[in-house]
Amino acid sequence: MPKFANSKTISEAFLQQVKHNGQQVAFRHKKDGAWTSVTFAQHFESVRRLACGLHHLGVKKGDRVNILAQTSLAWSQFDLAILGVGGITVPIYPTSTPEDTKYIINHAETAVLFVDDFKNLQKLAAVASECPKLKLVVVNFEHRSSDLKAPFEIMTWNALYDLGLNKEGALGPKVDACYADSKGEDVFTICYTSGTTGLPKGVVLTHSAMQSVMIDVDKVLGSVTRDDEVMLSFLPMSHIFGKLESMLPYYMGWTSAFAESLDTLVTNLPEVKPTLLIAVPRIFEKVYNRILAQVAEGSAVKQQLFAWAMGVGREVMEARNAGKSASFVTLAQYEIAKKLVFSKVVARFGGNLRLCVSGSAPLARNIQEFMHIVGVPVYEGYGLTETCAPVAVNIPGANRFGSVGKVLPEVLVRIAEDGEILIKSAKNFREYYKNPEATKESIKDGWFHTGDIGHIDDDGFLLITDRKKDLIKTAGGKYLAPQKIENLAKSQPVLSQVVIYGDQKPFAVALLTLNQEYVMQYAKSHKILSSQFSELVKQTEIQKLVQKAIDDINSQLARYETIKSYIIVPREFSVEEGDLTPSLKIKRKQICQKYKAELEALYKDAKD
Repeated sequence: MPKFANSKTISEAFLQQVKHNGQQVAFRHKKDGAWTSVTFAQHFESVRRLACGLHHLGVKKGDRVNILAQTSLAWSQFDLAILGVGGITVPIYPTSTPEDTKYIINHAETAVLFVDDFKNLQKLAAVASECPKLKLVVVNFEHRSSDLKAPFEIMTWNALYDLGLNKEGALGPKVDACYADSKGEDVFTICYTSGTTGLPKGVVLTHSAMQSVMIDVDKVLGSVTRDDEVMLSFLPMSHIFGKLESMLPYYMGWTSAFAESLDTLVTNLPEVKPTLLIAVPRIFEKVYNRILAQVAEGSAVKQQLFAWAMGVGREVMEARNAGKSASFVTLAQYEIAKKLVFSKVVARFGGNLRLCVSGSAPLARNIQEFMHIVGVPVYEGYGLTETCAPVAVNIPGANRFGSVGKVLPEVLVRIAEDGEILIKSAKNFREYYKNPEATKESIKDGWFHTGDIGHIDDDGFLLITDRKKDLIKTAGGKYLAPQKIENLAKSQPVLSQVVIYGDQKPFAVALLTLNQEYVMQYAKSHKILSSQFSELVKQTEIQKLVQKAIDDINSQLARYETIKSYIIVPREFSVEEGDLTPSLKIKRKQICQKYKAELEALYKDAKD
């Protein structure tokens, strides 16, 4: 089956799939409790009619159109319909605050917006009086005019589809011409950064940038993937990583099944049985912590069996990493370990998973090694919104734990004197929308200044050590890399999240959240009684468990890097509370500001 990675635009790749592989399944989604398949031809039919509806409503080339929705088939259809009128998709995270939502709508000057739930429709109605250009909201749920009063017109998805169906005879050829006439230099999205600091910035990306990504994906992954890959998609399509994943069916011909939600992953994985999984580190961290918690709850015999299996698996993995083969006896034992222990983990992912790619944030080395041992191989990559996602990735046969892989063929990387990673590539963004000052600051002489600190080793693997703005300088003049310390913490099953604090301070301190499942199991097995988790974390036995974890982390650090004191936060950091970005990255500035008084109190009367 042909791939269309060389297509100059997303529209061209999509049309080529429709023409050559129209009856192939492009997407699967849950409908009325059952998985339903959608072919490329069926997808095109729906998209074309939605585009005709948008065309009739006056949406034209260059217009920005917002999508405020969860990852779904509807998201993908509306996205392609926007391209069918020459428009530009401007995503908004469903978890965005009202202020950020209002800012993006006004900054992009959008008149039309798609939303998929009533809660976000209410959010829109609350800020709409301050969004004078917003005229029409298309909703993908049952809605009555009496449900909500809003200063914009509300049209249902079905009404837009029916409008397009009625106008298809007259407008269909115009939509087809719009797809055919799209150019590589055309903008396909303005993807606003999730804003770990300050206001979101609109990253302007062209079709050529996406084409460059797909050509390199085909070159690098073509030999280790198949034509019939099946993905389970759950990443937010509002994020560039999820947006890239949504393009893979068009360029690579793979099938994408949409998870019902993040909460249903556990049930959707064995239903879909994906062969390829694209995810963020937090997903693998949760799997890792859950498995360790269950092992801790098991009998002594089961714990010993798991420890034996992991030991054997580590021997096999280390031999492979050294380019050797483990002994016949060790390999035989590993086969037994897979059947007795690891097969249960593999089954949780559907049983067919051959390749996982992790991106968006650092993945702790110990977790990556663990996943490889148990038979769910995770390969870490690296990219930014400004580079249209990946610029480096590990792959089977070229994988180095602790790195983000080798740089993709088309990409040029240079390390500045201060260690910052600079990138020159066709994948680079064109500009920050309406922000020439930020554009000029980030792109100098054609090199994008990533803000990440790192280096390339002797074998060509790229290693990221920290964010330039996150580096902490102690009062003694020493520089700390928070990510280094925070990643070490991920090897401690009792800890869930760690945020390091200490700029211009005599030493580093930390905010900690605990792995609730692990702590609850530990408390149960050690007969530690408490009615609430917030009270349980105050118990002496749990405090000792946490201190032991901190001592272990500190033993791997230089003295000036060690965590001298900490605060246990009795809940996990979350998107809803404003602690994490929608792609689950820590909002360090916001979290530290929220707990500033408590953190500062740790320095009172303290001695280094």
